[in-house]
Parts: sequence; C-alpha cells; structure tokens
Amino acid sequence: MRLKRTKAERRGFVVVVVLCMVIMLGILLFGFNHKARADLLAVDDLRKSEQALNCARAGLNIAIAAIRETGDIHTNRKLRNLLSGEDTFPVGDGSCSITVTEENGKLNINLLKDKDGKLNRTRIDQLLRLIDLLNRERLGDFLISYGLVPSIIDWIDSDNEVTCLPFIKHESLGAESDYYSNLTLPYRCRNNSLEVTEELLLVKGITPQVFGCLRDYVTVRGDEKININWASKRVIQSLSQSMDPALAQMIIDRRKIETFGSIMELRDVPGMTDSIYQAIRNTATVSPTEQYYRVTSKGAVDGLSCTTVAILARNMKTKNVDVILYKEL
Repeated sequence: MRLKRTKAERRGFVVVVVLCMVIMLGILLFGFNHKARADLLAVDDLRKSEQALNCARAGLNIAIAAIRETGDIHTNRKLRNLLSGEDTFPVGDGSCSITVTEENGKLNINLLKDKDGKLNRTRIDQLLRLIDLLNRERLGDFLISYGLVPSIIDWIDSDNEVTCLPFIKHESLGAESDYYSNLTLPYRCRNNSLEVTEELLLVKGITPQVFGCLRDYVTVRGDEKININWASKRVIQSLSQSMDPALAQMIIDRRKIETFGSIMELRDVPGMTDSIYQAIRNTATVSPTEQYYRVTSKGAVDGLSCTTVAILARNMKTKNVDVILYKEL
C-alpha cells in the first residue's frame, strides 16, 4: 500500500511540474507573440512615417518647380490655391498640403543693425510699431514687451556691450552673455545673425506665446525693403505711423485685382496721401533683388504625418531656386 501511495504521489508531482512547465511555456509564447506584434506594428508605423516624409518631400519639390517657373505665384490663381496650405492633394498612398510665404513680405530682424554696426532706426521703429499693433489687438492678454527689441539687437550684433535704446521709455536694455550664462540652463549670446526665426526663442523676453504672435511677420532673410505685393496687413501698417487699417486693406484689395508693377502705383490707392507715400516709398518694393520663400510641406499616411520646412532663394536673373535651409519635423 505504501509503495502504491508513493508511486501515486510521484505521478501527481510530475503532473504538477509538467503543468507548471506548460503554463510557463504559454506565458513565454504569449510574451513573444505580444512583442512580435508590437515590433510588426512599429515597423508598419515606421514604414508609414517614411511614406509620409516622402509625401512631404514631394510637396516641397512641387513648390520648388512652381516657384522656378512662376515669378509671382500670386498672379497664378491655380498655383495660389495649390500653395495656400488649404487644399490637400493625393501623393501615392498618402496626401500632402503645401504652404508658401514670401519672406520678402516680412520684417527682416537681422537688419536692426546695418553692416557698419549702426542702429537701423527705420527698421527698429517698424518693429516697435508692429509690437504696438499686436498688443492693441490682444485686448487684455499678455503684452509683448519693447525690451525684446534691444535684446534681439544684442543677439545679432558682434559685440558684448548691452544695448540701450534711449527712445524707449521702459525696458530699453538688451542682454548679452552675462544674462544668458546665469539661466538655469545657461548658454552664450549668439552675437551673429539669426539663421532661422525659431532661434528667437533663445532671446530674452521671447516666450513661446510671444514667438507665436511674431512668427508670421518677421524673417531672417531678404533685403531692407518690404515687398508690398506679399506683405500682410499688419506689416503694411507697420511701415508708417500714419498708415491706418483702412488704407492697408485698400492696398491689399488693390493687389488682389492686379499686383503692383511699381511703387509709384501706390499713389493711386484711395486714401493714400503724399506724406504717407513719401514715408514708405524707400522701405517698400515690388521687385526685390532676390526672392526668399518659406515652404512648409505636410505629408500624411493613415493618420501619421511628417512636415518639412525649407527656405528657398530664387535668383531674379537666372531664375534658379536654391534650398538654403531644410528641416524635417
């Protein structure tokens, strides 16, 4: 009897061990299967992300071709709609949308000082007026400080002397490396021209909210003159203290019918006075020596998206289009 009981106990023990091994093997197989499925999904997402990136690159190439063949995309209604960012069109298995803006229609903040290191009072005053316009429309929200103007100047100039703008009553001082080196995450002042507008986020006084307000109106490319055929209403208003919203809108309405062929045609715009014309004729243009474009192309495949941002330069004589900055987001 004892022998039979011992054999039964041994058989029971073996069964338990076998069951445990089967359970452990099942757990291992389940884990392996789960990991394999996750890896397959990750590979599929990577494939779709790469497809979305290719869609975005295709959109950039479309923009380059359009800019190369057309001197002013605003004169071509089909291209204007295609490059507005509002329409999505198919590219392979995905889709793409393209937004093109001409940088010559914005205020170049790299020109707040001239080549000789002297303050460019015309551009400084324009930036101050632009800040006033943006603050006036915020109606109680956070205000953009005048202090960012001397801070930008210190960021782009080559010296280490803190800029003081005496014609600004409050917050007239900029910032050099002494300020930035004492931050929680210290860094040095650039003391050189900005390469991209996003670099403004490193400048004293420019928070993401402030940058969000400014980004559509400032650039780091182009010459000293604003292309009146591309400038936004706020940028047009900032050209002169006497430029009111109604006159700025009249300029925009006029160029929708036919783009300006010369600055002198501004005289024919209803509401334009001789004093306003004289104030803006040397800071506005309709024929920049080089055209700079910012192209944002967004590709999407099955809910996954990728965005490319590029700065293009179009030579007015050779018609060549060069990519001078390219980023993938």
